[in-house]
Amino acid sequence: MNTVLISLLQGAGPVALAVVSFALAFTWPSLMEPVGRLSGERARLTAFTAVGAALLLACSVVYVVPGLLLTDDLGAIVALPIVATWTIVAAALCVRAALQAGVARVVSAAFAIVAAFGGVAGVLVALSAHHAIAATILPTGAFVLVVSAIAAFIGWARVEPVVEGAPA
Repeated sequence: MNTVLISLLQGAGPVALAVVSFALAFTWPSLMEPVGRLSGERARLTAFTAVGAALLLACSVVYVVPGLLLTDDLGAIVALPIVATWTIVAAALCVRAALQAGVARVVSAAFAIVAAFGGVAGVLVALSAHHAIAATILPTGAFVLVVSAIAAFIGWARVEPVVEGAPA
């Protein structure tokens, strides 16, 4: 029984960080207005850099937590609740992204993708926990996410505006 309690206590910290990260994902766009009202350009740049760093940290936690929680021997037992939580949050973020515009849409979609990848990586870690490949799943998934994000950013930056009446 002690091993179950120790595992639960060890998982409480990452779960708390994940909850804070999801809360940040849902509330981050509301931080844009106060940052935009700062008086100086340097203050706005510093604030946006801090918010960006917090977003990056939150995305990292949202991605890594399922894989870390499911590396334990109890991973198969707790996999369903953890993956269900991540799936529900990813779906909620997808709905939020569909209803929002601009920065809120991008942030919500990004967190939904990261949450979905984290859940899938967690399941793969739980399934291969007794094999050497388990230690390579999270870094490989993170690499794929980063390369995809860079490609998406480049693609988004090169989008040309659509002119009405012009041939497609």
